[in-house]
Amino acid sequence: MRPDARATLIAALLVVFAAGIGLNVGARARPTPTPAPPSPTEIALPSATPVDPAEAQRRALAQPLSSGCATDKAVWVFSDGGAVIRFDGERWTIPDPTLRSLSAAACRGGLGLAVGPAGGLLTVDDDARAVRVDRYGTDDLRGVAFTFSGAIAVGAAGTVIVQTDLDWHPLGIRGGEDLLGVSASAQRLLPPGRTQAWAVGAGGAAYRLVDFAWERVPVPTTATLRAVVVQDEAAMAVGDGGTIVRYASGGWSETASGTTSSLRAVALVGPATAWAVGDGGTVLEIAGDAAHRVDLGTACTLRAVFTQSAAIWVVGSDGARGGIWRVTPTGTDRWGGC
Repeated sequence: MRPDARATLIAALLVVFAAGIGLNVGARARPTPTPAPPSPTEIALPSATPVDPAEAQRRALAQPLSSGCATDKAVWVFSDGGAVIRFDGERWTIPDPTLRSLSAAACRGGLGLAVGPAGGLLTVDDDARAVRVDRYGTDDLRGVAFTFSGAIAVGAAGTVIVQTDLDWHPLGIRGGEDLLGVSASAQRLLPPGRTQAWAVGAGGAAYRLVDFAWERVPVPTTATLRAVVVQDEAAMAVGDGGTIVRYASGGWSETASGTTSSLRAVALVGPATAWAVGDGGTVLEIAGDAAHRVDLGTACTLRAVFTQSAAIWVVGSDGARGGIWRVTPTGTDRWGGC
């Protein structure tokens, strides 16, 4: 278990978000009834994988990799039916060999959070060297993001859950579409009327969380939106058929992508620049209203993109062929056979 001091600190940070939800959720965002979750399980991680490093790397990358993120100590990559893997800057290891189905991940500080089918929740703690295994309800979870004081996850049929005081609570969108991506503001305090989070999904659905109530905002597309990223009051979402839409000045508009390949993930890589990745090895660098192709030398499905300091990381897989790329100002590193 985590030390009492760490649990107290995290609980103190998250209670701010809990209080906001308790006071401000109204008729526009009635929580969806969800079965009470079972008690979480914490598993201590070994300090190193007990196999040859080269063999550990081979096993780590021979998986259906689905998502990843960077804590302040390492890069973590998750899979949809495989083990959790970790890169410490020198080698890949398998700290948690349990096969798990996880589809999206987010990191902040020393924590990583991944979500998956049937309410699956997994928290990795780089400081305590532990994994917290949790579950909330039975709905598939497809997207996750950290807020300033907690976390938010979205999934099937308008499912939204928020984390407060180390527990999860519903904040669902009644009758909503399947939600596939979510992004939240990292600001500590937001004035009334400012956006706390965006959630996107099937049929061009885009919902804005303002004062802890969901508002649907029209988008000029019916394509499924698979990922979204926010910065202040602006947002960008990507999806099927090469769709890119941007939110600014109170409305969404389309940006030409130059591709019909479906885009599965998007991340800010600079103050005014984003990368989007997707099918067929598609990588786009988006700046302003222009999208330019980046060639990583692969035709695999690219499923996640995130940053770590000056590096841009991309995760992909086709079946059990995984691939991971690290792009820096001095070049590109590549692991795996994808």
